Amino acid sequence: MTAPAKTRSDILARMESRAVALGDFSQFEECKYVGVDAAGRPVKQPRWKVGAKWIEFECGCRAERVDKLVSPKPWDPIIFVGLPEQAVYDSVCWQHEPSMNKRLMRHYVDFAQWRRNRRDLLIGR
Repeated sequence: MTAPAKTRSDILARMESRAVALGDFSQFEECKYVGVDAAGRPVKQPRWKVGAKWIEFECGCRAERVDKLVSPKPWDPIIFVGLPEQAVYDSVCWQHEPSMNKRLMRHYVDFAQWRRNRRDLLIGR
């Protein structure tokens, strides 16, 4: 004896039971990182700007791009490690400063102390 064939209503009922209710779509905000290209089509915009020397984030954090690092530690504030865009933080915004201070906690008092004592050594200056 073979199993009864699934009907479209059975499949639909199963899909409905697994669906996630999203509610009213009018509640969602427009993505603030969407711009338009030359043809007027929507294009997602990054939250950062990569220049020849600096990577600047929308929040105000800034990092200096470097080719080589001298004895980097896992807790050093380095972004894009190992990529051509790798950079060492130069400044952090007020929103990210507490988490940066926590990251450096066992080695330095705060980001300002790390920047004074270690940043130049890390980038070979």
